[in-house]
Amino acid sequence: MPTTTYSEESTTPVRVDTLAEDIHTGPLSRKDPVAVKLFAVVRSGEAAIHRWLMRYSITALRVSMGAVYVGFGILKYFPGLSPVQDLALATTHLLTFGLVPAVVSNSAAMALIATLECTIGLLLITGRWLRLAVSLLAVQLGGILSPIVLLTGRMFAGPHHMPTLEGQYVLKDVILLAATMVMIATSVRGGVITDSRCLSRKET
Repeated sequence: MPTTTYSEESTTPVRVDTLAEDIHTGPLSRKDPVAVKLFAVVRSGEAAIHRWLMRYSITALRVSMGAVYVGFGILKYFPGLSPVQDLALATTHLLTFGLVPAVVSNSAAMALIATLECTIGLLLITGRWLRLAVSLLAVQLGGILSPIVLLTGRMFAGPHHMPTLEGQYVLKDVILLAATMVMIATSVRGGVITDSRCLSRKET
């Protein structure tokens, strides 16, 4: 019985190392090696930056917060240097139910606030006793955010009830609250930053 033979289909081998896939622009042609190399360099740079951020971002956050607290705290040791001295004294007067300045002088109250802020800053910079630092932060943040409730009229006395400079100063401290939450979840409670892409690969 006769048999029919078919010629084998010829296929062109594809070199994997000359192709790259870009999720935004689609496949890059192997006829453009410059684009492929450029794509590889960009991806390599992104990966290096990503690794650096995962390793050092929390430390940078902690140290930068500490430096800010030390800097602003030192100003409060010298009367008239801190731009929020009057606001701090008015808030302290309300929070202590008039003990400042009736019992504790304004200068002593400012020195206590300055010491609190400098202590928080030094603990954050050194990375020592972070649980104590976070506890002091909670107390301090409660104090600096309280004018939003206690001195609402003063905070929003701008045109059309927009925040004044003091109000903007207080409202931006919400960032410190969020940063404190991050440090609690990582530095204090032992959490870690993970790469979601690596986790998805493991699940698959």
